[in-house]
Amino acid sequence: MMRWTRNQIVTSMASALAEWGLCMSPLVVVGVVAAGSARMPDIVRSPEWSFGAAVIAMQALVRFVVGVGRLQGTSPERVAVGIVALLVFVVAPSFILLSLVLLQADEPGISRALALSQVIFFGLVSLLFVLVATTANLALTATPSE
Repeated sequence: MMRWTRNQIVTSMASALAEWGLCMSPLVVVGVVAAGSARMPDIVRSPEWSFGAAVIAMQALVRFVVGVGRLQGTSPERVAVGIVALLVFVVAPSFILLSLVLLQADEPGISRALALSQVIFFGLVSLLFVLVATTANLALTATPSE
């Protein structure tokens, strides 16, 4: 059984959070602009949440493929199931949500339900990315301790 030290786990998670932080930069810019224009409540309705979720979903897929691809003894069938699961349950919904938000962007504003859905989905995809990236980092860079 593989066991990693606390330091190895923290380092791997820090790397994953750094990647995630890059995806947050558009939201930070939107937040700064919204705060400067006294439109802070509108930040939840911004399409950047859905766009960020789509980017993070694709990053999670890439991190999964790279992490599993370098491990020896992995079953191609299990890798395929993981890829399909990420595509069907994470990537496709993120693009559907982004499309819905962009379609409603021309209207006076997106609905409250859609706005909350994109923020919640962003949070879930972010959590999934951090877990996948941390695990991939551990598998690729850390030597488990005995």
